Amino acid sequence: MNIARIALALVAWLGVAGCQQMSTRDAAVTAASAACAGASPVDAAQTFYRQVVTLNPRGLPSTDDMRTLGPLLSSGMQASIAQARVRQQAGIVASPGDKPSFIEGSLFTSLFEGPTAVLSAEADPARPTRVAIEMIHAGPTDARWRDHALMRCEHAQWRVDDVEFGGDWDFASDGHLRDALDAE
Repeated sequence: MNIARIALALVAWLGVAGCQQMSTRDAAVTAASAACAGASPVDAAQTFYRQVVTLNPRGLPSTDDMRTLGPLLSSGMQASIAQARVRQQAGIVASPGDKPSFIEGSLFTSLFEGPTAVLSAEADPARPTRVAIEMIHAGPTDARWRDHALMRCEHAQWRVDDVEFGGDWDFASDGHLRDALDAE
């Protein structure tokens, strides 16, 4: 066996040994991210939130709003919204006098009133698919906060897969949007 074949076998063995330590999820994220090479999760998150400012959807996005926002959302987020809508409609039928979940307020941000502007967007250096979005709601008392868009590459495009709420005031949305949408 010549030296080139030995070296090639050693490199292949090291690659396999190293890959065994990489989680399946990490491998999937790495492969999916490669499909989005040249695109930016920061630009995609900023585009999404600018649309949120423009549309100002209240509660679950309407069918019209989803025509604009849907292509910017991952299939998982779209499915969570669709399932929440089904539960919402069932709640309306079951208890017509009660206010159903996700009927009002800004779904995609910590602040109920929603943002009036996106100030900045930047990737987390440790997790480039976690994008900090700094927003403001201008009014009698300005509110300024930072939520995080968790991005996923699907079909060679970065899309919002979840939102990690960052508001730290009373009654701010907290946790993750998908957890709230998927809760029974």
